[in-house]
Amino acid sequence: MIHVLVTFTIKDGMMDSYLDGIKKLRPLVLAEKGCVEYTYIREIASPLRIQEPVQNNRLTLVEKWESFEALEAHGKSSHMAEYGRLLGPMRESVSARVGETA
Repeated sequence: MIHVLVTFTIKDGMMDSYLDGIKKLRPLVLAEKGCVEYTYIREIASPLRIQEPVQNNRLTLVEKWESFEALEAHGKSSHMAEYGRLLGPMRESVSARVGETA
């Protein structure tokens, strides 16, 4: 299992538009061969003492893929290209961590 954690920082005033876009993108990705999970997480406050300070302009994407081949095909899909053009300008930054089940 390939795990991908992507952190997005969204530009001020763009979060609602960004959320609208990812709500349309998510079902397209979930329908891809080899996609196990594709979940966006918006931060909330909690009683957990080790939690980082909440950043209202940050989203985390949790992805799970059956293989690197499936992940590579995902990156080449037409809907990722389309939504990359639409959503990319709304982001301040994006970074990823990739791992395997330990």
